[in-house]
Amino acid sequence: MKFAIIGKGFIYPRHVQAIKSINGEIVEAISLEDGENAWKEMIKNTSADCVVVLTPNDLHYPMCKLALDSGKIVLCEKPITINAKDCIDLQDYKNIFVVLQLRHHPLAKELKEKIKPNQKYEIEMDISVYRDQVYYDSWKGQTERSGGVLFNLGSHYFDMLLYLFGDVKKIHSVKTNDKTGLGVLEGENYVCRFKVSTDEPQTSQRRVFKINGVDYNFSSQDNLSYEDLHKFVYKDLLEGKGVSPLEALNSIELIENIYKSSN
Repeated sequence: MKFAIIGKGFIYPRHVQAIKSINGEIVEAISLEDGENAWKEMIKNTSADCVVVLTPNDLHYPMCKLALDSGKIVLCEKPITINAKDCIDLQDYKNIFVVLQLRHHPLAKELKEKIKPNQKYEIEMDISVYRDQVYYDSWKGQTERSGGVLFNLGSHYFDMLLYLFGDVKKIHSVKTNDKTGLGVLEGENYVCRFKVSTDEPQTSQRRVFKINGVDYNFSSQDNLSYEDLHKFVYKDLLEGKGVSPLEALNSIELIENIYKSSN
């Protein structure tokens, strides 16, 4: 499969590595520094089978839309959009998939088998990481571009909560600011107290789900991408499968509703 990549930032090397792991070919890769409309020309003219979108979050929707309308397969980093309306607009397209590689984590597979619908669960979702001033000065620190900390950092973990435990029925006690979101989510058979924060000291970073008193630590590294899970996303892609916009919509709507509930 031939790939064209838009975006050459932090996550770009992980995708290059994953594409090599499936013997894919990168026919071109551009960044936003190549010009305001360079990505549009690339999408229209590329010989690639698949366009990979690795840009700031607010650009995901228009880039995915143009690539799909140009007949390309699309793989987009999370979140596929930063509002439900745009995600709904992408639902009817085939061959578009979202990078939510945490679903391939060994702990996710273990928990998927363990969790039973007739059992009650008390969950503490603690996603607390360190981000320096460079992060906050970039587009990631701009809510209008990133969607805020719950989209930019929390997308993987709210998706994981829904993937493992099912839909949220009630949201309360929510507090958010530019760096942290706190609150309580209730589902059919669970209560989840969550914290998503970029304001943690570097020495105590964690991405932990505590489930009925047992810790499941998804990563203590600086970034989840270092867990080398992207290769599984690309293996799925070769088989014509992956997380669709319809599946991703659940967590996008949840994050929107959490923000609406914020005090």
